[in-house]
Amino acid sequence: MPSNPAIAAGAIVAGIAALSRKATVDNSRVQLIHAPQTAKIEGGKTLLDILDAECPSLTDPDTARFVPSALLPTADLQTCFNSIKDRLGRQRIVDYERELITTEDGGTIGVDWSPPFAQMPEDDRPIVVLSHGLTGGSQETYVQVTVKHLTAAPYNFRTVVVNCRGCAGVKLTTPVLYNGGLTSDYGFA
Repeated sequence: MPSNPAIAAGAIVAGIAALSRKATVDNSRVQLIHAPQTAKIEGGKTLLDILDAECPSLTDPDTARFVPSALLPTADLQTCFNSIKDRLGRQRIVDYERELITTEDGGTIGVDWSPPFAQMPEDDRPIVVLSHGLTGGSQETYVQVTVKHLTAAPYNFRTVVVNCRGCAGVKLTTPVLYNGGLTSDYGFA
């Protein structure tokens, strides 16, 4: 029987993907990490109280699991897919009003407010400060979806996304680059 190298390679890749998916599913317990006392946000409830009521499968340490799609079985593939997907068709889900802040060393931080003050003047509603991931910014889909939910009923918060030096279109104005350990920039924001 003649062998086909393409079929053999496909079978090997499928086998590796299946084993990788099994390993990912077997080791995919979800553990919520939070402060011992959290702020009460809705009717005197904490976020953990709301999660317990709305999504008990996420808060029970014995049953909480993340089961990835068979097409994207590993965290590496999920990250690559989201990066590529966002570059091909980034969606604008929310509107922002950008404010640029100059730090003591001359660095620039961009803060994006939502809803924009032009649409909703400043008032006494609570403000939620959001931070983006590595090299991300307020334009990332996960940030925009979070902002959309937080600014809508029943929460109606105002949000501000802190876009660090060199991220989300903020120009680098000093040799100091963004890094997760540079928390002093949040003090300026």
